Amino acid sequence: MAAAMQDPSWTEMGEPPRPRGGLGLACCTSRPKPGKVEMPAPKGESGPPIWDTADLSWWDFQRRRWRTLWLMRTVYYRYKKLQGDTESMPEGPVQDALWEEVHKLSSKEMRMHAEDCKGLFIKVGQAMSAMVGQLPDCYTNEFLLLTDHLPVSTIEEVYGTIQRSFKMPPKDVFSEFDPEPLASASIAQVHRARLRHSGEIVAVKVQHEGVDRIFTEDISTLSTVAGQVAFWSPDLDFRKFADEWAESLPHELDFTHERGAIKRAGDALRNAGNACIVPTVHSKYFGKHVFVMEFIDAGPFLDLADAEFCKRNNISKHEVLTSLLDAFGIMAFKDGMFHADPHAGNVRLKLDTSAPGGARPVLLDWGLFRVITDDERLGLAKVFHSLANFDMAGLFDVLESLGFALKDEAKTDQFKRDLLDKCRGVMKDTISRDQTRADAKEALKEYKARLDRAAQQNDEAQGSYSPIYFLEDWPSCIIFFMRMLQIVRGLCVAVDADGMPILQIFARHAKEALQEGSRQLMISNRLRMFQGRDGRPNLPETPRAVSPTSVELARNEGLEEVVQQALAKLLEAKKIVGAQVAIIQGSRLICEVAAGTLSSIDARPVEKDTRFPLLGATPGIAALAFLRALRRQSKELLAEGLSPADLLKKTLVRQIWPKFGGGTSQVTLAQLLSHSAGLQDAYPKEFHQSTLDDVAGVAAHLEQDVLSVARETRYAYLVQAFAMAKLGDCLAGQDDVLHWLGLELGPLGLDAAQPMGRGREASICRDLPHLARVSMSEVQSARARRLQAESSPVAPGAEFGGSSGSTAGAPASQAEEERKASTLLQAIANDPLVFDPLQGNAPQGGLFRAGLSLGASARGLAEMFSSQELQADLEELQALELAGQDKTAVGWLLTGGASQWTTGGLQALELRPSGAKALLGHRQGGYGVVCGFGPIVAHFPDLAPGGVTLAVLVNDVLHGRQAVTELLQAALQGFGVVPTWPSMTMSVMADAHKLAHSPEAAPLVDKVGGIEGLKKMLDLSVAAEAPAGKSSPEARGRCGGCGEGVTKVRAALVARLGGCCGHG
Repeated sequence: MAAAMQDPSWTEMGEPPRPRGGLGLACCTSRPKPGKVEMPAPKGESGPPIWDTADLSWWDFQRRRWRTLWLMRTVYYRYKKLQGDTESMPEGPVQDALWEEVHKLSSKEMRMHAEDCKGLFIKVGQAMSAMVGQLPDCYTNEFLLLTDHLPVSTIEEVYGTIQRSFKMPPKDVFSEFDPEPLASASIAQVHRARLRHSGEIVAVKVQHEGVDRIFTEDISTLSTVAGQVAFWSPDLDFRKFADEWAESLPHELDFTHERGAIKRAGDALRNAGNACIVPTVHSKYFGKHVFVMEFIDAGPFLDLADAEFCKRNNISKHEVLTSLLDAFGIMAFKDGMFHADPHAGNVRLKLDTSAPGGARPVLLDWGLFRVITDDERLGLAKVFHSLANFDMAGLFDVLESLGFALKDEAKTDQFKRDLLDKCRGVMKDTISRDQTRADAKEALKEYKARLDRAAQQNDEAQGSYSPIYFLEDWPSCIIFFMRMLQIVRGLCVAVDADGMPILQIFARHAKEALQEGSRQLMISNRLRMFQGRDGRPNLPETPRAVSPTSVELARNEGLEEVVQQALAKLLEAKKIVGAQVAIIQGSRLICEVAAGTLSSIDARPVEKDTRFPLLGATPGIAALAFLRALRRQSKELLAEGLSPADLLKKTLVRQIWPKFGGGTSQVTLAQLLSHSAGLQDAYPKEFHQSTLDDVAGVAAHLEQDVLSVARETRYAYLVQAFAMAKLGDCLAGQDDVLHWLGLELGPLGLDAAQPMGRGREASICRDLPHLARVSMSEVQSARARRLQAESSPVAPGAEFGGSSGSTAGAPASQAEEERKASTLLQAIANDPLVFDPLQGNAPQGGLFRAGLSLGASARGLAEMFSSQELQADLEELQALELAGQDKTAVGWLLTGGASQWTTGGLQALELRPSGAKALLGHRQGGYGVVCGFGPIVAHFPDLAPGGVTLAVLVNDVLHGRQAVTELLQAALQGFGVVPTWPSMTMSVMADAHKLAHSPEAAPLVDKVGGIEGLKKMLDLSVAAEAPAGKSSPEARGRCGGCGEGVTKVRAALVARLGGCCGHG
């Protein structure tokens, strides 16, 4: 720096010097004098090209406009002709050479046109220079020249602009001023100078004369080009992009806005501790066309591509790029303002051994920035959080709230899945230039295949590749955000930084921004996010009795302290996000505890009246409502000589639901309620996300002859909820499940509600960090799935519930093909995202979501289950008699191990003595509703005088079963018992191993990465235990649940699965 300060090329302020040869680091282009046709002078020869636009006439502007339109037409028809010429030509070197020749010619013409016309064309070229691997190399190489060797204003024009802005001669402000600019861009150029009053070396940014006229004209031209391109190819409709650029132009031409942006960004990054540097602006010398800022000695950012440079300076480019990506995540999601033009000319590199990676990115030229509202900022954050977690329901909910509007033909499950895949593909981890180029070729190949099919089927929508074609409207905030993201990604590719986890980094900042936004209640009613799971206006509460059932409050402080400690440990271990526990003994509420937050992105605390999603527990709760209605109408349904105790076992379902099973089914109510009716093999062939709200459609499907002949007990996940909803309609005349539950169970204390109930419901969480890493294998698998779906479309009339989706699945026999239904595993293989518990967060449709979205509080569930009136109903109908047991691994997982059913649709539960009571005590029986994802409510009539009822609710489905088991163990230890059902038996393990290798499960296993992927997903290990009594002492261990001596294999398994060993 000292040497630079004494550089003899610096000029003492006085008469304006003549321009020197050599340009240095420039970033824009020039236009020759009218009447001349010449290229910009090479660096170091006759001097830099001069930015001479102040005297352009009306004719000059018209000529620029028509030259642009003519060039656009020439390039378009050149490519169309080549496309036709090569259509019948085989792929290979000859065809590639023809395309390469056209790419070179067109890219050179476009670059020369931008250099000649300047203005907005420079910015467009600079943005395209960052699309390394996405555009042919000749394009990015040509456009990279637009970030260097660009025209400059004369020093006389520079001095004149400074004097007009500061109202004083430049020599009164600067003691020295370098006449050669450090850089020149499309709007301004930057000079190095020394302030007279302080001697500080500064950078002076001076706007080119006449640039405002050029940009205004270019915006008009760009709008015309956008309209013509949209006419030629609807896939490339960027008229809204042109409109957004026109709106931002006045801010870019007024440097007072840029000064504010620099200060705001610098403060945000410094406060966040980010390594990126943003220059500070001098507080005194600034105006609309000039401002003075800190001088930063930094080199080209693309030096990171040089392995020798990185090695010589001990630089880790991945760490440096992480700082850069962190900076944009902070700006976009936490501050709400970001640099919208971070191409290689605007991002520099400053060596700093104290910085992460050994260097700091420097962000310059803040003329093009974007400020977004809190709604937009948090909405975009929710988009990235949803993409990172493969949350399709959350993604499309927030897209709708942000202002995305799909055309009618795009409102299908297939399109939504394809769009999710493509969005994740855009955010994939960075890959090399060669891989990026190969991926772009594969995408082009897919596009051509779609065009061919569209031509054959005369279907314009089928041939479209761009999501823009399917949008009626989209928010303006997304335009510059995606531009920024694309350019930053291009920088990573340009420096050969493979494996940069862009989505993971952005999603982390998005999650933190959402958490802070929820704490500050910054979200508006328009954006459905924190106002309950769907944020719609509050509706009336669930129908209840005139005065809700209340229990006597008699808290057991010791028990509550134990439960609170268990919750604290689970929160510290990140096994729960939010939880509630309620325990009632007799009619006394002895424990009620809440902890954690409403979701992983909603940091508001869980309260005692917060409702949690019921998920797979909804059918069991609905069974209770059905039993109460059934008892009231028992006299009408009973045949002569039968008692209420015979009602469940001897009444056919079709006596209540006449069309069930084709109207000829012999299934009894007890069989249906205990999951022994064959519903587990009766999923609709086209079971997709939109089906989850279609109660009438699924009910109509179950009214066909689709039931499995086998009557073995198998848990009918999701489908059971539809059957219970239809039964409620047939028996009680209630076609609204929520209203029905409120009428039947509300008087007993249940406070069930739909997501919009009060705006403080907990949300389902499933945050998997590895999902935020998008690999090329995922992108390729998604592309293959799309090709398979498109090559085997659903036959007309075969779509179910208005959905359309992939028909991929296991090869089926002719008999299976003739069936109108699918098994659970076939349905999962066909569309796995339907079975994602996060579907319960979706607000669209009738809010049924197969019962997943309905919510209740732990106290409401416990009050209902402890009701003497409910227990009387169960006893009279003999609804607690044991029925079948699901012994499969799938059943065990989905029911949390509680797979023994009763005739009334409840789950039989058992407690065994532990500790001091292990030898003298006896097992306790009970019943309840248990979901493998967490929610549980259980009643044990003989555990203590008056019985004990427990309800535990959690919202993290990844660790739900394990967390609930630990909470139950903590709550029950005072009673001297532990639950037995969470223990995985050897038979279940054996079935899991058998299932993983079965042909039926092959499609599902393949989709999760084979057997190893399945083990990783389920976190299970199949192992054989040595026979009891034959293990050596060294092979023995202790169960973490009850302390019993068990083999080390079983002890390790228990440690991984949670719960207890099951030994007494």
